[in-house]
Amino acid sequence: MPGMRPSLAPFLSSLLLLSCSDPPAPSTSNDSGSSSGSSSSSGGTEASTGTSSGSADTTAGTGSADGSTTSAVDDTSGGGSTSTGSGESSSESTGEPPANGCADGEREAFEDEATYPDVAGCSGGWSVPGVLVNNPACDREGGDDGPNPNGTGCSVEDLCSDGWHVCASRIEVMDAGVADCNEVAFGGAFYATRQSGMGSDTCAASGVNDVFGCGDIGHTMIVGCAPLNRSSANGCVELPDPWSCMTSLTQEAEFLIKGGPEFGGAICCRD
Repeated sequence: MPGMRPSLAPFLSSLLLLSCSDPPAPSTSNDSGSSSGSSSSSGGTEASTGTSSGSADTTAGTGSADGSTTSAVDDTSGGGSTSTGSGESSSESTGEPPANGCADGEREAFEDEATYPDVAGCSGGWSVPGVLVNNPACDREGGDDGPNPNGTGCSVEDLCSDGWHVCASRIEVMDAGVADCNEVAFGGAFYATRQSGMGSDTCAASGVNDVFGCGDIGHTMIVGCAPLNRSSANGCVELPDPWSCMTSLTQEAEFLIKGGPEFGGAICCRD
């Protein structure tokens, strides 16, 4: 037994050496941890780099957003154009003639709207008898340039545009700005008003004998009618076809019709 002691010493010495060498192992482990930390740090750096990339992407995204914004502006511009186009379309879609006094949008007498803003001479026909009728009968489709130039089913009022009417009297024509119909050119036509009288070619506040108006055809020997200068005379004998007073010789204001667009129509005054 005393002889074994020397053999244990080296073993213990080895244990002691191992014990002494243990501390570095954690250090190595720590180094590994540090290394891992470094790796993590690297990973973090990569992540950071990734974030940078993300930033780059974001920047790119911003660029896209700018592009989108530009696109949006373009779209807005397009929208504006569409809106403008819509406005133009709306303007074109109305298709209504201007309210210049005549239902078909075309004046044949007192053509200068600046000089005569409130009175218009409108050619066309009508089949509802008389000039005293003050309501349209064919939805104002009369007029020589309208869809119903002969005036079938129309009254004299259908020659005037909405907001206008056949002038009721010589006074209304004068108030509308006509001083003397003899100073106006009518192109071989007669334009009737609702002005009539009691006979004797004289304008009066009442009566249905004769129809008075303006023109360069028709009866000229009339009394008390200024600024009007012409009349139908008895039985419309002074007016050519398609003017007709039917069979009446003394009630022209109640029976006057016109079967076509030629040779005039009516004088319309603004409401």
